[in-house]
Amino acid sequence: MDRALERLRQLLRFVEPLDPGKSYSLEELARIWSLGTEEARKVLRKLRREGLIKRTRRGRYRASLAAQALVEALRGASG
Repeated sequence: MDRALERLRQLLRFVEPLDPGKSYSLEELARIWSLGTEEARKVLRKLRREGLIKRTRRGRYRASLAAQALVEALRGASG
């Protein structure tokens, strides 16, 4: 259980800096995360697989409502 929670926390650190009302291109995410494009693509695959990032109809990415709620919950638990 602790391992799963730690994995979730690691993934959520990529969601945390994202504005909930905004969508992002792959290149924008790579810049925000200080990663190369290929590394950002790998992170996106993991986030999408876990339902933390959704792809918009225009091919951009935004944090899912579940991810936003989890980020807020973790902030509350640590503060």
